[in-house]
Amino acid sequence: MEEKIFVTHKSPDSKYEGLITYGNRDIVLSKNALISITLGEKFPVWKTIVNGIVSQFVMKQMKKSPKLLYAEMKGNVKEGYGLTMTVWEPKSMKQFRDSGAHKFAMRFFSWVFYSGKSHAYFLTFKHNGSIPTSDEAIELAREYGRFFDGGKLIRHSRPPIFNE
Repeated sequence: MEEKIFVTHKSPDSKYEGLITYGNRDIVLSKNALISITLGEKFPVWKTIVNGIVSQFVMKQMKKSPKLLYAEMKGNVKEGYGLTMTVWEPKSMKQFRDSGAHKFAMRFFSWVFYSGKSHAYFLTFKHNGSIPTSDEAIELAREYGRFFDGGKLIRHSRPPIFNE
């Protein structure tokens, strides 16, 4: 079995954008594998930086999660957004979400996502055969995710519709 490692990919187009991957996106997914997307937008620079620091702690927890199949984190300090997309074996995402560094981050740093003019999107769904790119994940979160505007719930999530 191939060891999963975090790989940082520098953007050739922007010194403000970064992408970190964990594992191999070209894997065969089990029938009930879940994809979870968290997207925060309209962050001022300082919130984007705090989000990045908190993500470092959560990444350490990811290394200890054998049922995490793949992860991708993308952010842009200048544009003020942060995306985390994770791919999980069935029934394992909730345990990760509700424990350790992730649980702490959700409680202690919720103000990053829910204060000011920030937009927050959360979406979890069964895969449709492939892992979306980070740009596709952003669009899926915006269209189908549970959406908060400045901490106020605007819309509940709904499963994405894929053309098969």
